[in-house]
Amino acid sequence: MDVQLIASSVFDLPSSQRVDAIVYDGTTDLRTWPGPGPDRELAEHYGGELQSQLDRERARLDDGELPIGEMLRLHRGKLHCDFLLWIASRPPEDAGIRAPAPKAEVITKAVKDALAFVAERHVKRVAFATLGDGPDAVEDVQRLVLIARAANAFYDERFASGQPTPIEECLICHPYSSRIGAARRSLGRAVKVVQEPKPAASASTGTTRRRRVAGASKSATGGSKRKAPARKVAPKLSEDEVGRARATAESYDRARTYAVGDYFRHSKFGVGRVEEITPEGFIMVLFEGGDTRRLLHARP
Repeated sequence: MDVQLIASSVFDLPSSQRVDAIVYDGTTDLRTWPGPGPDRELAEHYGGELQSQLDRERARLDDGELPIGEMLRLHRGKLHCDFLLWIASRPPEDAGIRAPAPKAEVITKAVKDALAFVAERHVKRVAFATLGDGPDAVEDVQRLVLIARAANAFYDERFASGQPTPIEECLICHPYSSRIGAARRSLGRAVKVVQEPKPAASASTGTTRRRRVAGASKSATGGSKRKAPARKVAPKLSEDEVGRARATAESYDRARTYAVGDYFRHSKFGVGRVEEITPEGFIMVLFEGGDTRRLLHARP
């Protein structure tokens, strides 16, 4: 079983990394917390039926709660997987006050139990959100390390007991590549890190093709190279901006009126920031991939 760290939201994995199951930890009363955070991100990607789906499941439970550590298999909604696995790791809100985030031992047990659950259902590829969010949560990098170590421990225990596991890949996701890198350094060779795709290689030489820079030719007399003119650095969204927008920004809506500086999530181009409103009434949007595109807004 390969354990991989992925610099992506678990809900935004590309089709090439589609998984059979997504593991998410939530409250024992199956209610999502309002406001910015993982619950909102899940609800937005799942679709409008998430809470009603959870309500139906809660109605089947004794006392309307799922004990800490217990799991429910939910319909995938609009998620790119076969099913969503909800693990109860947090007590419900009490008079609007959120319960503290789960401790390290709760996260570790949740990972092992989730892997045992999906292994029994012959899942080959499973992805974990960064479990353990909430008030006073363990720092992100530590949680990534906890999840990876628990996954490796699960595999080692199964191997030692002679129990095979059908799981081939376990993906652990976080939208910030800096957090993924820090976790990788802590784990050493215990996990793989999925890197950004490299530039295409030349078919004739097998090396990376390089673009010729204007102005870098030799002079007629001295034979030295002239310094290429400095190129303007294209604007780009930072990792923090992209991560925050993925968790809090709403989906693009052409009927909405946008202002410069607004963020939204586009189904095709990802996170975008409005840079300009043109005289013709369009918005110029800088997307996370570095492209700037002209889109409609305020058009019912």
